[in-house]
Amino acid sequence: MMATGDWLDLRGWVEGLVGWSMDNVHDALPSKDLDLTVTISPPKGIWPEDILLGREVNLQDGFADMQPALEGLFSATMICTVVFTTMMLTMLPIPYIERKFIGRLMDRLGATTTLRSLWIGESGVTAGEWWNQLPFGMGAPIGWLNKTLNSIWGNDHELEAVSRVNNRGYHGYWFLLPGFFQAFADFTKFAGKEHIVPKDADRPVYEVAPVIIISTTVLVFAFVPFGPHFYVSSPELSVVFMMAIFGVAPLGVFFAGWSSNNKYTLIGGMRSAAQLTAYEIPLLITVLGVCVISGSFNVIEIVDFQAEESNVWNLFMLPLGAALFLITMIAEVERIPFDMPEAEAELVVGWWTEFGGMRWG
Repeated sequence: MMATGDWLDLRGWVEGLVGWSMDNVHDALPSKDLDLTVTISPPKGIWPEDILLGREVNLQDGFADMQPALEGLFSATMICTVVFTTMMLTMLPIPYIERKFIGRLMDRLGATTTLRSLWIGESGVTAGEWWNQLPFGMGAPIGWLNKTLNSIWGNDHELEAVSRVNNRGYHGYWFLLPGFFQAFADFTKFAGKEHIVPKDADRPVYEVAPVIIISTTVLVFAFVPFGPHFYVSSPELSVVFMMAIFGVAPLGVFFAGWSSNNKYTLIGGMRSAAQLTAYEIPLLITVLGVCVISGSFNVIEIVDFQAEESNVWNLFMLPLGAALFLITMIAEVERIPFDMPEAEAELVVGWWTEFGGMRWG
């Protein structure tokens, strides 16, 4: 039995808003029949009688016939947009944590570019006072803002040793999130790079492979609920659908490596496909254990089982399965120590060596 008491009723709000909007559109249409008939009188001897084209229509009745379909389309579009945006926002901390936490484990700072880089530059290197070159004094406000920000959150410090370091992006102004904004800078860089297809690549497969990988990932988002009424789709076998869609990704990885016509990408694609397929078996077993304990293949019902029946997270009921799930997921995303498919020392970056721009990023 699904939970129904959550206050965040996204689906109810969206469906109510769309239904209200469609009803207003229906009421705004003219209620009287419109005569759209046209009479054509051909010359005598060609056709014995007048030709009548068109018919009388009632816009309200016609709109009422297709209103349910329109409400379903607009509701689904809005819900998908909100859920996808929420999912992307929840993923923002991931690159920041990965760069900073992994960097600290490896005894280095990791990504340190912060919002402060806009006015202090990197390692003391800036573009100079470029605003003075703008005509009609338009750069004066920019110069004032740059000077003000430097005076508040700049590199100058009362201690000479601190000022000499020339970059307090990591130590000192932690609330400016050093490294967080570097992810946006990297995205802008990748989005602006030219897409180049290798000369001897199998172009149709080369172009389709990244689409297969990304589309399967986005499709899985449809079954991830943020609440009992905050989801895109919740079929009874949502876990089975997620695992089935998830299993298509290795095909896209292999296609990408094979179509690039590069021996390094081919080896990387074969390694990736083999690893992803192999680790999906223990992954499915751990997920199956959760479904058996919860008595359902529906993600929301599995969550409800923990909250309303067992009163304990499945993590504590299946600790070995949780550990195995974590290990297999690290292997699925090819992170250390399961980064052999990319093997930067021998295969450059594995199956995506020949991809550039957004397809690589």
